[in-house]
Amino acid sequence: MASQQLPWSLPVISIVGICLLAVGIGLYRLALPKPIPGIPYSVDSANRILGDVPDALKWHRERSEIFTFLTAQAVKHRSPIAQVFLRPFGKPWVILTDFREAQDIMTRRTREFDRSAFFGDLFFNLGPGNQVHMPTGDVWRAHRRLMADTMSNAFMNDVAGPQIYSSALVMINLWSEKMRLANGQSFDASVDVGKGALDAIWAATFGSEIGTTSEQLKLLSGLDESEVVKNADGAITFPSATDPEAFIAIMTLSNSVEIALNSPIPRLHHGLALKLMPSLVSARKVKDQLLKRHLDAAWERLQDNEKDDAVKSAMDLVVQREAIMAKKEGRAAQYDTQAVRDELFGFLVAGHETTATTICWGLKFLTKHQHTQQKLRSTLQAEFKRAWEDGDNPTVAEIVKSNIPYLDATLEETHRCGGTVSSNVRTALVNANILGHWIPKGTDVFMISSGPGYVDTPLQVDESERSRSSQDSKDKNGEWEVTDIGTFKPERWLVSTEKGDSQFDPRAGPALPFGAGPRRKLASLELKIIMTLIVWNFELKPTPPPLSSFAGLDKITHVPQQCYLQLATAR
Repeated sequence: MASQQLPWSLPVISIVGICLLAVGIGLYRLALPKPIPGIPYSVDSANRILGDVPDALKWHRERSEIFTFLTAQAVKHRSPIAQVFLRPFGKPWVILTDFREAQDIMTRRTREFDRSAFFGDLFFNLGPGNQVHMPTGDVWRAHRRLMADTMSNAFMNDVAGPQIYSSALVMINLWSEKMRLANGQSFDASVDVGKGALDAIWAATFGSEIGTTSEQLKLLSGLDESEVVKNADGAITFPSATDPEAFIAIMTLSNSVEIALNSPIPRLHHGLALKLMPSLVSARKVKDQLLKRHLDAAWERLQDNEKDDAVKSAMDLVVQREAIMAKKEGRAAQYDTQAVRDELFGFLVAGHETTATTICWGLKFLTKHQHTQQKLRSTLQAEFKRAWEDGDNPTVAEIVKSNIPYLDATLEETHRCGGTVSSNVRTALVNANILGHWIPKGTDVFMISSGPGYVDTPLQVDESERSRSSQDSKDKNGEWEVTDIGTFKPERWLVSTEKGDSQFDPRAGPALPFGAGPRRKLASLELKIIMTLIVWNFELKPTPPPLSSFAGLDKITHVPQQCYLQLATAR
């Protein structure tokens, strides 16, 4: 029987196999991370397609945090600048832990660095017309002008302040009821703080009450101790009132940002979720109807009364600003646009999330550091002598106009130690130099605002490697004493005047709680009012060790995993 001729000879098959193997190896190497020359990185991560992703996922499973992983890479390499590979097939992320260079980049090197698409990936789908993710330019400046009046002293003191104050008092009354029902036991305060912060910024945004906390107060006011539950850990659980539809919608949308935060394709993944997930589709519909209803009402108020006293909220102010701009430009006013809606929704969400998180950290630090809490309360009592003698709360005018260095120091120390905003991100617009290393155009730079130099021993930098503007700013901020840098100590922010008084020094040492953004002014006002009323009315007693963990959790902000209170009356 004749032998059958094979279509491929053995040598040909071998050659094809070798070629395929070579191509495979080439593609594999092409897919590996491309380190930026000179910047420290993990060699093991650079030799796998997923880069640092496996290590970061393990870190997150063990700690529920991700930004501390970035900090740990710089510490591991003992360098204030490092790089990680967390976006397969993408550019490395540069990690910067040096305060002075970070401040320099955000405030003086704006032609070299601008907002990163990282924030666009997180927030674009929720608010494509919001300035938070826009690059600097004419559109961004127009949006800043639209919202500019909401950061004015007049709006802060006369509109936002009173609205925040009224909402805060409702939370104080709620905690008075919880203190009565808990009878000396601890309870989880994190939900109350979140709802209270949203109530406050809602009132400032819309000029009305959403009613989340007041409904809970109404429910608990009619209960006795037998109707609450004592858990195995000793904490008390209370019945919960039904939340308003608007509150549920806003929180559902706000929390959906975590979809983008935890996805390798954040913008696409989040966008599909908003279009396909029934809960998110419903929440967007409620949100759009809510904004339209309030915008129409604000426009009608403006038509009825074009004087300044028509302004009762941020929404009124924005509608008034649009009417003025339209009149100057000779066009019809467009008060209900994508830009207006997205800016107002961003004002609402951003003002709620960071404030709630910072309050939770503040409560934890004051609970742990009883001496600081007592000193702050005594300082407030001395400042608001009229209210103390009358057995009353200080008025909103008294709080807003007050100058209390120890209160400012306590709030700033809470920012420093709590790390509500873990990182500020900028993208290199050009090939730029950071600490002697060239950063390619388009690279994201994550400037860590907690870690070395902030709450831990700083990583040393050769002064000659700094930018010229950074060198020139050397003496504009102090540095923290290393021996107690990790300790909660408000006194570090105070300096003595020639008269022997204490004065708050915002430049006492490294801190970047809200980056270089303008909304810090509103957040500071909220914190000043709310924390004053809490410390004025309650003693924050020590909580049991199982309820006192300081472990964090990375969500939209860096939140404490536990926030329990054990209250007593402060008088």
